[in-house]
Amino acid sequence: MLPLLFCFAVKFSVTHIQSSICIFKFITGHDCIGCGMTRALNEILNLNFASAYAYNPRVFIVAPLLVVAWVQTLNIALKENKKYHYKSGYVEREE
Repeated sequence: MLPLLFCFAVKFSVTHIQSSICIFKFITGHDCIGCGMTRALNEILNLNFASAYAYNPRVFIVAPLLVVAWVQTLNIALKENKKYHYKSGYVEREE
């Protein structure tokens, strides 16, 4: 569910927010190492890899790491969910 929310947030921020949300850029006036990452992730979601690279080449490192982190988190959540069972509206842990 969280990755879907993330994808929606990326799409929304790219299409509706016109100003930069980067604090580093706001304070210094220079691009930070992550500037363009949201737009690059959006381009990857649209399968426009050349545009993604143009926005921020580091996206090809960050995007796979995000997928790995999501899969690991999902795996942990599913394992933890198996430890619990529900009875009459209460969560009881199986020992």
